Parts: sequence; structure tokens; C-alpha cells
Amino acid sequence: MTQPNRIAQLLESVSCISVGVLGDFCLDAYWELDQGMSELSLETGKPTVAVTHQRYSPGGAGNVAHNLIALGVKRVPVFGVAGTDPFGRELQKQLSELGTANGLTLQETAWQTPVYAKPYRGTEEQNRIDFGRFNELSRESERTLIRQLNTELKNLDGLVINQQLPKSIYTPGLVEALHTFARQWPGKVFLVDARHRIRDFQAMICKLNAVEAAHVFGKEIRDNESATDEELRQFAEQIFARTGRPVFITRSRRGILFFDGAAIVHVPAEEVPKPTDPVGAGDTVVAALTAALASGIGLRDSARLASLAASVSIRKLKQTGTATPDEILALSSSAAPIL
Repeated sequence: MTQPNRIAQLLESVSCISVGVLGDFCLDAYWELDQGMSELSLETGKPTVAVTHQRYSPGGAGNVAHNLIALGVKRVPVFGVAGTDPFGRELQKQLSELGTANGLTLQETAWQTPVYAKPYRGTEEQNRIDFGRFNELSRESERTLIRQLNTELKNLDGLVINQQLPKSIYTPGLVEALHTFARQWPGKVFLVDARHRIRDFQAMICKLNAVEAAHVFGKEIRDNESATDEELRQFAEQIFARTGRPVFITRSRRGILFFDGAAIVHVPAEEVPKPTDPVGAGDTVVAALTAALASGIGLRDSARLASLAASVSIRKLKQTGTATPDEILALSSSAAPIL
């Protein structure tokens, strides 16, 4: 069987399932700045900065949902929180236009919609401006999220648990509810991608990058490609010992490593010519892994599909990229075969 046909089979399986996304839903804002003469503010006498173009897209957990939809997953309900601010309205509009189900819980107080605002001068990104770093989830919002999950899980094949922000939605009550759900539904895929709090989660498949995996064990490495195979093997085995579920570690250009409790497996990445933009590539991997595993695809094939999807995503500049079935199939025609 040729490689494109094999990938087409995997993608067809993904199109028949439902995958939910729980997490930190953010808005990515891209602001193109005027590079001409700056006007002076009449009030302060200081130079002003003018935005010539602006565009917005879902980030964080929103980008995971976007990637699932781009992959062709049949239904993608979302579970998260937005503020009652203009950015919150824009985020909800974006998710609705993508075709997600449910909608976000609105919290009026102590919650700013998380935003990553990225000003650009030409092709160079300036200092990012962040909103939502100091949020506090209310008890009412916590109860709403747990109730929504309890109602929806029976209809889902998989659930992504995304933790993007230090001040996140993951209260002790919500984390404990997730542990209960994961044990209640052992046949469903619960995949957690937690940037800061992977230790908090049990009985779930873990996806980390190499830097995050090293940090869990008190070690610092320069980048995702710096960790040795032996170090990553130890990290994966120790995480598996705590969760009892497969562990996936991404390594940028060195591909994906996973441990299933018996063996370490390396899945190579595709060679991608520069320039590339890695923003959101981890979300693409998470979406593809969860969708593939939830549709019954094996660990190796799931990792291979995720690697191909990420290779598509990083070719898309100045955006949080996604990968469609057609794009993955086009890349797979020149890719190494799945073994």
C-alpha cells in the first residue's frame, strides 16, 4: 500500500469521531504596525504607534479545537471560560465560526479573556502584550465546567486537557473531577498537555515537549533537541510509572518519542525548509494524537500522523498553524513510510 493511501485511511478514521477540548482558551491577536512617520500625542507629546491591520484567531485550547476541526473531526465541543470583555466576544465569535459545539462559560468578575497580542513591524515580532495572567476561576464557573463534562463525556471518543496559563482553570476540584472521569471512562482517550502542571494529572496520556519533560524532574535543557535519548527514556518511564498511560515527548526537528510501558519508540520528523514558524505546532500534535488515538489508531501510526501534521503547521508563517487532510496527504507523498 502506498504511503498516501495509508495516510488517507488514518484520516478517514479521524473523520468519524467526536473529541472535546477542555482548557485555557486564548485569543491570538496580530497587529501590523505602521513603519512610517509617527505622530506625536497631543496630550503627552510622546510618539504614537499606529496599527495598520489587525487579525485574530483562537489560541491555546482554541488552537487545539481549530486543529481538530481542520483535521476533519466530526464534532468538537469546547469547555472553557471567557471574560465578558470585547476580546471574549471575539473569541466566542471565532470558535462559533469554526463550528465548535457548546460554547465557553462566561465569568464576569476576576477574569480577563486571555490574549496574546503580537505587534509586528514588517516581519519582526515586537514585545508581546498579554492579557489574563491574573485570573481566578470562580466556584460557579468550576461547577459549570464539571457539570458540562459530566453531561458530554458519554458522547465523546476523546478529551484534550490543555493547560496553557499559570493562572489556569484547573482548580483542585476540577482536577479531581477529571481523575474521576478518566477512571469512570477507561475506554476513552484523555490526553493532557500541561505546560506547568503535568504532575497534577493522573490516569491520562501525557504529551510534553522535551524541555517540559526535563523541567518536571528539576533539569534544565537548552531546547527540545538537546536532551539525550537516555534522558528522555528516563523521563518517559518515570511519568508512565505515575500515570499508567502512554507518554509522548516532542523533540522539534528530532521528531516524537513515546513510551507505552514496554518500549521506547522514536518517530522521525520531516525535513522542512526554512523559514518556519513553530507557534502552535504543539497544539497541532496534541490534536492529531488525540484524534488518531480516539479513533483506534495505534501509538506509532498516531505519532506519525501527528508528526506529519506538525510539519504542515510550521510552514505557515505569522499564524498559529493548522493542518488539513489535503495538506497532510500532499506532504505524505514524499514522506518516509509508516512501518
